[in-house]
Amino acid sequence: MAINGHRSGQKPKINAFISYSHEDRKFGAEAKAVLAEIGIGAFLAHDDLHVSEEWRARIIEELQRCDLFVPLLSANFLTSKWAPQEIGFIISRPQVAIAPISLDGTTPFGFISHVQSRKITKDGITRELLIEPLARRMPRQILPGLIQLAGKAGSFRSAEALMAPLVPHFPIFTTDEAQALAAASVENGQIWLAALCKTEYLPEFVHHQGKNIDAKTLRALNYQIEHGEWYKGD
Repeated sequence: MAINGHRSGQKPKINAFISYSHEDRKFGAEAKAVLAEIGIGAFLAHDDLHVSEEWRARIIEELQRCDLFVPLLSANFLTSKWAPQEIGFIISRPQVAIAPISLDGTTPFGFISHVQSRKITKDGITRELLIEPLARRMPRQILPGLIQLAGKAGSFRSAEALMAPLVPHFPIFTTDEAQALAAASVENGQIWLAALCKTEYLPEFVHHQGKNIDAKTLRALNYQIEHGEWYKGD
């Protein structure tokens, strides 16, 4: 998978494969929607006892090209005729990131028994459940989408929640990523006025990436953090 160079602004393309039992299809749709928020396209593998030859070929094709494999583990998954076979296929591709989610307490088994899973909450498959672990596992591929999402924060609480998974990765931002987050933060008052962003996240961001931020943007960001009001320009 291609990885951005230091100054490259090209957003990496990631393909995900969501493996699940047909009985759990609503959770598959939730996982796909969460991934779509940061620009990751996901293939939903249908669990169908009467899968045609053409459909089987499509499943194999998607397993061969995916960068991310998300098994939705459950009792239904274990009894599926197809889902466990998809795990057997994917372990032949060690470069693929595997992010299991447990729907009912079922834990990773067999060839992925060593991979830690996350347990679903009453809110279903949320951004925090899926995206934050991915940011730790494959930050270089996830960061551009997270930065774009953070820039659209519509409330103080949302801004803090969207910035939080970015914080551990501030030191590895590319120049373009640093500028993108700085510009988004200056333009969106929900970010620079949010308590945690103002007092913790943004100062740490500037500490690590100040040298990679355009001078005018940096002045505006520092002013808004310090004074809590819009920067009116030079």
